[in-house]
Amino acid sequence: MTKIKHVSWRDGRPRFQPSRSLREAGQVGRDLKHPDGTWFTMGEALDWSNAFVKRLTKEKADKVVPVKPAPAPARSVYPLSKLFEDWLVSPRIKAKKAATQKDYKQKSRVIETHDPDLWASEVPALDQPICYALYEELWEERGLATARGAMRVLSIAIKWGMKTGKVRGLAYNPARDLGMEQLKPRARFLQRIELDTLIATAESDQFKRIDMADMFICGVWTGQRQSDRLGLKLSAFRGGRFDLQQNKTDAIVNPPVAPEYQKRLTAAKRRRMKAGKTSDFAHLNEATWERWNHYTYRNLFAEIRTKAAEKVPSVATIKEKDFRATAVTWMALAGATLPEICAVTGHSLQGAHQILKHYLALHPEMATTAIDKMVAWYDRNGETAIRL
Repeated sequence: MTKIKHVSWRDGRPRFQPSRSLREAGQVGRDLKHPDGTWFTMGEALDWSNAFVKRLTKEKADKVVPVKPAPAPARSVYPLSKLFEDWLVSPRIKAKKAATQKDYKQKSRVIETHDPDLWASEVPALDQPICYALYEELWEERGLATARGAMRVLSIAIKWGMKTGKVRGLAYNPARDLGMEQLKPRARFLQRIELDTLIATAESDQFKRIDMADMFICGVWTGQRQSDRLGLKLSAFRGGRFDLQQNKTDAIVNPPVAPEYQKRLTAAKRRRMKAGKTSDFAHLNEATWERWNHYTYRNLFAEIRTKAAEKVPSVATIKEKDFRATAVTWMALAGATLPEICAVTGHSLQGAHQILKHYLALHPEMATTAIDKMVAWYDRNGETAIRL
């Protein structure tokens, strides 16, 4: 919590706490409340402290006995909690996808639960040191990713408040330009032995979950996100391809169905017919013959991964999202260009490049391919002169 001079906090409530010298001069501690009994917010306590210190300094210079605590400042009318309440129901946010709205609410809750006093303070009382202190506290207690996400949402909300005129008195956005640390990129894709081990483990006598093995194959051979794969419908498959509008970005992809994946779809269809079940979803939880839910799928994946790691220890570090990164990487190793990869996975060019740049350039096969291509060009008497 931000330190305020001469103010202590008890259960999130401020109190004037005079030093020994001030007590000897006649000052008496008291709760910092408004006349109506409501407690000062953090910003109001900070304003009170600044005014009190200024008065003490003046009295000391004039050699006058310190005055009584300064009167309470005007009641805050627009606290941070109200800013988020208004921003989250604004047309700008309501126009976004439900998942994005949920993400914004979760990140705002991080701030609320971490520092209730800051949450109750008025927005104009925020400055860059306060915001930076919040960022470092969140980093230490919740991790860098959470800290960055919460501060980014705080900055967006304040920007909206300033543009709409709901926040006045700020010369700049105090949550911007904090110089936050960048997250280290995750550079992970599956080796063939890791994928084969996960599939074998899922289909083993211990689990007997061929439906989970199907999902692993689907991830690698479609390059789609988990949510899109779990919701993939049979009606999307036509003429050896499938149409999909991705939930997160609305990107539309229409890639062909790879033979490895088609074999899985065909076998799953036979099992479904044998069980007398019908559904438009391409993949079902075959323990219940219902659509997969994310909770069940994540827990099963974690159990299978743990068991598979007993045979291949590196499997323990695999995350579900690595199936999608594997698709990008394997296509690149096969010689696919970035635009070709993006046409399959729906990544932006920048997103696909981010996946590849941290480790693919170091892959020996890529280096071998590069030299082979240069040798072939050179042997063809490749031209170096620029023809105008």
